[in-house]
Amino acid sequence: MAGSNGARPDRSQSRFLCNGARKLSLLCFVIAFAALVIGGGFAEISANGAPTSLETAVVRYIILAGVVVGAIAYVIGGRIQAGRRL
Repeated sequence: MAGSNGARPDRSQSRFLCNGARKLSLLCFVIAFAALVIGGGFAEISANGAPTSLETAVVRYIILAGVVVGAIAYVIGGRIQAGRRL
């Protein structure tokens, strides 16, 4: 929370903004979500109403990579945060 003196909030208390690994995980999850939205848009712009198999594969692997890397970075960030508390 911002103090009464107008200071910025303490980001060390935030779940995703507490360290670099957690920021990376948030970025990966945002990229995965954006790929999901863009993949849905492929069906709208395709001539026959269905995305090509290449478009589907690219979106699928971007989402999978984003979620996997994001989850790993989230766990690593949690271990870093726990190490700071000791």
